[in-house]
Amino acid sequence: MQTSSMEINRLKSLIKEKMNHAYIEQYVKTPALNEDKLYILIFILNNTALSEYKKERYIVTAMLVQMALDTHDLVPESDDIPAEETHDKSKQLAVLAGDYYSGLYYYLLSEIEEVRMIQVLATAIRDINECKMQLYYQENHSFETFIHVFKQINTLLITRIAAYTNESDIGGIAADWLILKKLINIRNRNGDSSLEAALGFWATKIPANNHKEALYAIDSFIQTEAPKIEKYFAHFPAKLSATKSWMTNALNKNNNSMAEEG
Repeated sequence: MQTSSMEINRLKSLIKEKMNHAYIEQYVKTPALNEDKLYILIFILNNTALSEYKKERYIVTAMLVQMALDTHDLVPESDDIPAEETHDKSKQLAVLAGDYYSGLYYYLLSEIEEVRMIQVLATAIRDINECKMQLYYQENHSFETFIHVFKQINTLLITRIAAYTNESDIGGIAADWLILKKLINIRNRNGDSSLEAALGFWATKIPANNHKEALYAIDSFIQTEAPKIEKYFAHFPAKLSATKSWMTNALNKNNNSMAEEG
């Protein structure tokens, strides 16, 4: 499997094709495909001895799971909204859509009899949902705890697949890179609604007294973690030179945008 634009676009089209359901789309906002995670999965699996067929199935099924988790996050958190028919139907279908997308990965993996991979993904889903509940119900936590749990929510799927394919090193670095890039993206947004627009409900769980304090905590994390990522890159093996180049360029581009806006 190559990492050319043509190959990436083909995978994106395949994922969207599997997700297509006209009735659901009438009522449910479809989450954006996370291209960073798609690229990371491609990089991880390209270093394995898996057949091209299995690589493709692993990528498609993993991204379906990610879309399922993201779809569930779009369900309104408050029941105080007026109970109108369209709203109620959208809320119910958002839950069902997440279940529909996640159910697809069982079907796709069953075609190649990947029982172990099903277990890996199912365990990741369970642990991610447990992390979500930890943030949802825990009110008095530190910013460090928030970031640790939020990172698990956003990267567990990647790290579990990396571990399963014996690519734990790149999986760990990818997890650090993903959370750092996500927070830099948040800081690159303009306006007081940047946290809410980027994090949705999770923005309310950042342990801070106000918007400014939350952004200051995110800035401090970025300044601390960015040099660590650079050290990781300095020791990347030669076989991952393309991965290193892509990750470095993406991070530098976002850092430059943040510096210009700051």
